[in-house]
Amino acid sequence: MTPVKGFSRGDRRLLTLMYLTGVVQGFAQTQAVNTLPFSRLTFGLSEADMSQVLAIARIGALLAIVFSTMGDRYGRRRPFLLAFVMLFVASGATAFVPSTNVNVYTFLQGASRMGAAAVGTLAVVLLAEQLGPENRAWGISVYAAAVSFGSGIGLFALPVARADSESWRYLFAASFIGLILYPLLTSKLPESKAFKIPERRISPLAVFAGAQAGVFWLLAVFSLLVAAFSVIVVTFALERLVNDLGWTTTQASAVMLLGGTAGGIGFFAGGRMADSLGRKATINLSLLMGLVGGLAFYWIENPVLVVPAVAVSSFGSFAAIPAIGAQRNELFPTGVRANAVQWLNSVGVLGSIAGLTVGTITIDQYGLPTTVAMLGAGMVLAVFVMAAVPETLGSQINAQGPSLRST
Repeated sequence: MTPVKGFSRGDRRLLTLMYLTGVVQGFAQTQAVNTLPFSRLTFGLSEADMSQVLAIARIGALLAIVFSTMGDRYGRRRPFLLAFVMLFVASGATAFVPSTNVNVYTFLQGASRMGAAAVGTLAVVLLAEQLGPENRAWGISVYAAAVSFGSGIGLFALPVARADSESWRYLFAASFIGLILYPLLTSKLPESKAFKIPERRISPLAVFAGAQAGVFWLLAVFSLLVAAFSVIVVTFALERLVNDLGWTTTQASAVMLLGGTAGGIGFFAGGRMADSLGRKATINLSLLMGLVGGLAFYWIENPVLVVPAVAVSSFGSFAAIPAIGAQRNELFPTGVRANAVQWLNSVGVLGSIAGLTVGTITIDQYGLPTTVAMLGAGMVLAVFVMAAVPETLGSQINAQGPSLRST
């Protein structure tokens, strides 16, 4: 699957740096989910209790707005590098949390979420502002695929966690390896060509009531609904296979890797579709696939059908990512772009917290399958919300902001 248009030498260098960043980021930021079946036993927590812990930790991602505000005022590069360090230090330090103090675990995972959210936002902004409209979504898909690949490495390494009751800590400690990339980023990562130091400071709250408020709130509702469904599907996938269906850790990891690898094609397929057919059509088709696959995964117990369900769900979820990333950056002007994207990501975090909160109430009483089905109704509503958002295919991004193609 190739981009609509080729990349320049500068584009390829930026993509290489973002790909490497994505790999180590993906490994570090998913350890809380990957190790959930083991860490929750160490802390003596139930599934509902762990859902609450992860919901609280996600509040840290809301504070990532500090980095995006810096990004809109002083440039994208410096806050990106600062958030990069925070992510790996906090994730690595989680390995040393005493089993008697889940509050420290929650705090460090909150800091890790904060760093990961800021890195993810600013990485996509850097890519969107420096790649052309013909290959912008496909370029973002390269970064997104790298994050997924890093998560896959974490799954591949998951058998380490079953060596004994405390071995899950080794996977968190391995996050420190990501810091090796920092010197390369400081010397090779360029500042965005589209960024110009603003003549006046723009409030980080400007998108709530400014000229872009209408489209912002549409995207906010969309993000909330999608995140509430997705967080339960992703967070409890291994829990369902290992503790609900009785699969071994090796079997569960293999299924997630096989299904995820097949679904990983969705990153590049989604990027290609978004750059050729449009952002909205790609997003909605992808959402429906993610919904069908997610529901099937939690309602089907036949092992033969579990892998296809994971593949369909993963393909849909992955294909939506580059289209959504390109669309969000294309809809807002340069002076508020990082803040707008981060606020939308923060709304997604609120959606995740809402989904986990629903899980806290319903999982023990009704079970995971019913909880997933209840939240799946929001995905259908999200498709209708997206229909009201402007199409941005062909938008030019420069220092003055996006120039939308009329549709």
